[in-house]
Amino acid sequence: MSGTSDWLAYWSGDVSLYVGRRHLEAHYDGLFAAILPLLPAPPFTVLDYGCGEALMAPALAQRGGHVLLHDAAPSRAAILRDRFAAVAGIEVVEDLAEAAGRCDLVLLISVIQYVPKADLAGLVGRLRGCLKPGGRLVIGDILAPGNHVVADVLALLRFAAREGFLVDALSGLLRTLRSDYGRMRGELGLTTWATAEILALLAEQGFDAEPLGWNIGHAGHRRSIVATARG
Repeated sequence: MSGTSDWLAYWSGDVSLYVGRRHLEAHYDGLFAAILPLLPAPPFTVLDYGCGEALMAPALAQRGGHVLLHDAAPSRAAILRDRFAAVAGIEVVEDLAEAAGRCDLVLLISVIQYVPKADLAGLVGRLRGCLKPGGRLVIGDILAPGNHVVADVLALLRFAAREGFLVDALSGLLRTLRSDYGRMRGELGLTTWATAEILALLAEQGFDAEPLGWNIGHAGHRRSIVATARG
């Protein structure tokens, strides 16, 4: 299996990196706050690719967005449809063709570390096909070369202390290090990108891109990029 397939099989199971409900909620609250300045004027359509639990989808819809949720893990679509069945403005798409040319904004947050470098250009090209001319792709939580698990652990502990789940975070870290996630991260690694490298890839795929001044995610040592599709 490829690295992508291995990680996808992992995320398709009953797994989570959240140490408790407070961690989960604080994570999505933080994502929404970081994304808020980037939202287009309403009404707009946003695709959240690799959306996971998608807890910020209702907040995006309340801001005037039509929210398209996509997660490649096969089990995720049914869970999301059930969760948001009664929430107006949220749509689960299993095939990106359903989103073609519809989107003002595409979110790709905490995803590309699980995508082999050879596969990212193809994914970015498919996501560009979902955008309207002038639409934007936001790539968040990018790991730089030399990123070490210690930096990730310290970032989580600072976040946990600030948000009130430090005890749960400490016990959760021990479980994670012994889990399949810890094993797979050790065996497969996570994909890293230098800023110049990913900006060049985005330019080749028809985007004008620049780094954001903040990361979309709690880890301040990671980076985010916003890319505008050329007409």
